[in-house]
Amino acid sequence: MKIIKKSKEIHDLFKSFNNIGFVPTMGYLHKGHVSLIKQSLKENKNTIVSIFVNPKQFNNKKDLKKYPKSQNSDIKICKQLGVNYLFIPNYNEIYKWKTKKYKYPKIVNFMEHQFRKGHFKGVLMVIEKLLNIIPAKKIYLGEKDYQQLTIIKDFIKINKIKSSVVACKTVRDRGGLALSSRNKFLKTINKNTAARVYKLIKEYKKNYKNKRFEINNLMKWFEKNKLKFDYIENINIKKFKREGKVTKNSRIFIAYYLNNIRLIDNI
Repeated sequence: MKIIKKSKEIHDLFKSFNNIGFVPTMGYLHKGHVSLIKQSLKENKNTIVSIFVNPKQFNNKKDLKKYPKSQNSDIKICKQLGVNYLFIPNYNEIYKWKTKKYKYPKIVNFMEHQFRKGHFKGVLMVIEKLLNIIPAKKIYLGEKDYQQLTIIKDFIKINKIKSSVVACKTVRDRGGLALSSRNKFLKTINKNTAARVYKLIKEYKKNYKNKRFEINNLMKWFEKNKLKFDYIENINIKKFKREGKVTKNSRIFIAYYLNNIRLIDNI
């Protein structure tokens, strides 16, 4: 595995290779990232993993400051998996890279866009740079951040970028908690509560299949258990719009807090 820190050096690889899969990350790699990397390794001759904590997508400076990092461990994981190239740029290597002017998709003001002002603009700013530096045929993203995944797909489509998004299933722990770098800050009691939340949503979907989505029933559970949440939405993932009924094409999206750590999921 070769570690590259310069944007021009990683970009120049595409003069020699064209079958490359790209896995963008912010580091602190876990089994969710590993699943993305393994899928890229399976489908491409060469895989590039990037590690860059993008400050522009953080609407809270404290959140950026405490975001977990483990570069030595990340390098070890990538080596063990057989990653071909690991791209670890600094801020200037990303944001001083010149690109043409891209169009940004219109983002509906709900869920993450409503509660994290400027977040998706920051995500698109770094994706714009990364997909120009690394014009891979395939980019691998997890479904846990489904709204983000959808917005990146829209960005690629409207700008006619020759990359396709490979959406990979959310990886969970035994209790059902979606894996996330921020899970580092959760205690065992928090993870047990997360397992209860996962079970609650799964049972709700089973009991209300093809019935009207009644948010009050879920809200009462959160209020009873004194859990703060930002939203609970039933979304048609084909159209990415609110859905009145719980159907096979809908998922329940949620953002809630455990130990002051904000968790998102879709089930």
